[in-house]
Amino acid sequence: MKSNEQVTVLKLPTPFPVGDVNCYLLQTAGENILIDSGPDTEEAWETLVRGLKQAGISPHEVTKLVLTHHHADHAGQAYRFNELGVPVYGHPRIRPYLEQEEAFLATGDEFLQRLAKSFGVPEEIRALLPSYSSALKWLGRGRLDHELHEGDAVTADGTYRVIELPGHASDQIGILGSSGILFAADHLLARVEPNPLLEQPQFEGDTQVKRPVLQYIESLKRLQGETVQIAYTGHGEPIRDVPTLIESRLLQRKARSTQMLKLIHPKISLFELAGIIYGKRLKKSFPLVMSEMKARLDYLVASGRIEVAKVDGVLRYTPLAEKGTADAIPE
Repeated sequence: MKSNEQVTVLKLPTPFPVGDVNCYLLQTAGENILIDSGPDTEEAWETLVRGLKQAGISPHEVTKLVLTHHHADHAGQAYRFNELGVPVYGHPRIRPYLEQEEAFLATGDEFLQRLAKSFGVPEEIRALLPSYSSALKWLGRGRLDHELHEGDAVTADGTYRVIELPGHASDQIGILGSSGILFAADHLLARVEPNPLLEQPQFEGDTQVKRPVLQYIESLKRLQGETVQIAYTGHGEPIRDVPTLIESRLLQRKARSTQMLKLIHPKISLFELAGIIYGKRLKKSFPLVMSEMKARLDYLVASGRIEVAKVDGVLRYTPLAEKGTADAIPE
């Protein structure tokens, strides 16, 4: 870190089981760059304002707000900065989540029902699924002022740049400094592996959301080619040995999927398999469990351990004979 740089951690409360979220104030070369905004709650806003004040600025003195991805605990209060005239930056794929147009919300409901059916979720359970808009409860409606793409400069002097890291979210970006500082958001977490979450397509033929676990793995491998001295994360403490953590996450993903392999019998559905693994716990975190199960199954399909076929609208998984190339994830 340069002598004229200052990174302030702004730990904000959330209404989610994950607990507090870390937002960051990067002060460098006359800029006050806020990275993420926290969920749309009064408690989070008051905590954010108080944290900014302790760093010597008020919300309207933020130079720009950079959003790492669209999840409510990270982007929920972006609209407040829109109202203050602070420009909001993020990946292009974050736009529909911020703008929340009716058409997007309506197709979201259709997507959730179609997805649940493909998982083999019984009709009586599908009828109880919450609306898509309820998932955006703590994500205020705002706008994206500036799009960020791979390699774009985040700071005026160009010492921090965007690195696209899809997987946990299709619009996930990191902010990497020339000194080796990485604002990793939820791509890297010290204590848990981020869940590659399923998202609805944003346009016809959108392949960016089909198998997020494969994007997550590719993004991890990509970071192995970068020099990272410290990673500031979306939750929990910073990571100081990034290469070791990345290797651990890659091995963990392989182990979790391989462990599940012995439970897969011919033509089993995702929902049936989830019931075997999670039992009564399945109800507690239904959307997260569905995403994690899909991630493990997608990994096994990609590594040639199982095959999948859609039968009457339901994905059915069948184990394949062991091959010498098993667990080789396609590039």
